[in-house]
Amino acid sequence: MRLFFFGTLMDPEVREIVMGRALPADAIETGVAQGFRRVFVAGRHYPMLLPHASGWVEGTLVSGLDAETVHRLQVYEGWEYALHPIQVRTGSGQTVMAHVFLCPPHIEPDRREWRLDQWQLRHKRPFLRKARALMERASRGSLPAATGQRPRPALAPRTIGKK
Repeated sequence: MRLFFFGTLMDPEVREIVMGRALPADAIETGVAQGFRRVFVAGRHYPMLLPHASGWVEGTLVSGLDAETVHRLQVYEGWEYALHPIQVRTGSGQTVMAHVFLCPPHIEPDRREWRLDQWQLRHKRPFLRKARALMERASRGSLPAATGQRPRPALAPRTIGKK
């Protein structure tokens, strides 16, 4: 499976924690999703994509993901996101289909643009500790499977960011 990451999962350290392994270099490339803009989820430190006719969002395109890795990603993303297919333009200019985690309409956006470099400076260090704990619980099977229903957020949503 091919996925497009536009938030915290663009960070290699976060990606490795969540996926439980580093990806080979040939499975990762830059990509651009057209028709979107990246903003904060209201009251959170992580982003969401909003439809925007003339917008575009640069992100990370990963290929060759197995079912177990996709499940880990779904646990990480939680109830606020679901996978949807989109077209992504690769760094070489090719257009490919990929899946992206999008928020449902009832998730409130903030108007502010979200930027990875700012998140890394302000929120990454405390976030990594919580992400490791979440994924360790998921590996032990002490978290329910991602169901698309709204459980209590796994990562303190008003104090930590993700994506």
